Amino acid sequence: MDRRQFVQFGAGLSVVSSGLAQAQSKSVTYVGWSQDEAASKPTLTAMFDGYRKEQADVKLDVVGFPFGQMQQNVLLRLRSNQPLDVVQLTERWLPQFATTGRMLDMNQVFGKATLEKQISPEILKFGEFRGKQLGVPWTAASIGMVANAKVMSDAGVTAPPQTIDAFLSALRAIKRTQPQAVPYALMTKNNNSLSPEFQTWLWTFGGSLFDSKGQVTVNSAAGVRALTFMTDLVREGLAAKDIDRPDARRMYAQNQTGFYNDAPLARGFARNNSGKGTAFDSNVIAMATPVVRTGDTPRAFAWSHLLCMFGTGKAVPNAQSPQAKFISHLAMNPGNQMQYFKEQGLFPVVGSALADLASDAYVSTWSKAARSALRDEISFWPNSADLTSILGEEVQSAMLGQKTPQAAIESMGKRMEAKIAELPKS
Repeated sequence: MDRRQFVQFGAGLSVVSSGLAQAQSKSVTYVGWSQDEAASKPTLTAMFDGYRKEQADVKLDVVGFPFGQMQQNVLLRLRSNQPLDVVQLTERWLPQFATTGRMLDMNQVFGKATLEKQISPEILKFGEFRGKQLGVPWTAASIGMVANAKVMSDAGVTAPPQTIDAFLSALRAIKRTQPQAVPYALMTKNNNSLSPEFQTWLWTFGGSLFDSKGQVTVNSAAGVRALTFMTDLVREGLAAKDIDRPDARRMYAQNQTGFYNDAPLARGFARNNSGKGTAFDSNVIAMATPVVRTGDTPRAFAWSHLLCMFGTGKAVPNAQSPQAKFISHLAMNPGNQMQYFKEQGLFPVVGSALADLASDAYVSTWSKAARSALRDEISFWPNSADLTSILGEEVQSAMLGQKTPQAAIESMGKRMEAKIAELPKS
């Protein structure tokens, strides 16, 4: 759902009398998507059953929608006063749902000190928006980079490159030794896939889409450098046209690419797509995004699942409420966090669970790199879908040779400014 439609759809929520459960209700309605996905259903069903056993006097109702339908259905439930106690969201949706005025500050529910005792501030930031802790991270990391150890080794590359110059050298070595491979499976189609990729490289080169006041800043020297870098990869045959995330995952598992960007589930995808299971793990190396200069901060695109509460403007549930205990059961129980990781590959957020995984280089490297991940800049705008389309169209126009990177960046900036100018003044 476009955020502009979202805001229009949600208008009037604050004046509708609510039929939601009372703050300390003995029933909990949970709405999410992961429990309806085939891979994670058994794991989450077991966790939900565990909560029911621990809280025998609480009735837990689980409602599921496909990921792509979550936003609209959560808003429908808000408007029609259907039960909505705990909700699974992504960090990208926080700006949209915050406009309803119904999201609860988790610091008021659990206490800031209590949250920070279990989850580090670097991870808690994934659930922050405008100074409020609107969600408790359930799993958090980034869309980051993975390297294929076999492809690198066959090219004579001994370690993941840390700088862009070293990255280019590695890509050229792969192209020279394995001409059938695509050295870097850069996203080159699908606007929703292109946006995280372009933003990551834009940040790497020191640019941004917007400044702190919301002014469009993509039309800059850094913007041109980032798009020129991406376009040159395609032109030189170090990346390829018509690649989307599912394509990159298959290529990676077949040792047909040396590098690509994905969420932490990349290792799980590689296990499945290779047909080798955990035997393929030795090929999967998490790495930080290469930087322009040694000492620069590696950038990545923030990625997380959050557990959130919606209120009525009346009493705020406390940490002993059934809904708060449900969130704790999923996101702050080390045993459940480790089970989720072992069975689904989703990184834990609790400090003790992360400490137990310190010897897993894949997890520790990725988690360290994710600390400097930045949130999708477009997600803060009501017309985020329009802005994503503009970004994707202009990036593709440069990659396809229809425009120079300079012309594409200039057009991107002008089109974004015009689209933002269409928004009603607040």
